[in-house]
Amino acid sequence: MGKRISSMRDFAKLDNFVVYNTESRGAVHNHLAKMKNYICSEYFGNCYKSGDLVNDIMHQDLMNLSLSNESVDLVISSDVLEHIPNPYKAHEELYRILRKGGRHIFTVPYNQTESLDENRAIIDNNGNTVYLKEPIYHVDPLRAEGALVYNIFSLEMLIKLRKIGFRTNLYHLYKPFYGIFGSNAIVFEALKE
Repeated sequence: MGKRISSMRDFAKLDNFVVYNTESRGAVHNHLAKMKNYICSEYFGNCYKSGDLVNDIMHQDLMNLSLSNESVDLVISSDVLEHIPNPYKAHEELYRILRKGGRHIFTVPYNQTESLDENRAIIDNNGNTVYLKEPIYHVDPLRAEGALVYNIFSLEMLIKLRKIGFRTNLYHLYKPFYGIFGSNAIVFEALKE
């Protein structure tokens, strides 16, 4: 980028920077939606293919993105990857679409004291959901039942991201004035080297 960016407002003025947000609503989306090279999407179910428009919103399956190789500078996802049956396939796809030096900034449920990811549900060979533990659903404005949590991540995620090719940084946020506190306010930055 070359110059220091000090606010979302300044960031949104960049005209040579491609941002892909895996959500089409929320505060980050609202700040970046007018950005020249801003892409956003939702997942509407397996009856659509990546790139389809559903009510003027692009559908993307993060495990099979329609975006071109090395076409994006920054990917943003906030508590999305835990809802994907094979999150590391999604990470591979995000790596594929990022340019060298590009970043994936994301949050996920992360257990700092465990070595292995907690697999809570899987999709079997017949396409059926198999619950390995009591199901957990997160609130999802697009689905009344919520979004199923397939995985809760741990140190294993950092190792797998490194094997994909990412160098990952963790940032622990603690800003009580803004309501950000607790031991698990972590933002991940996965850099494509």
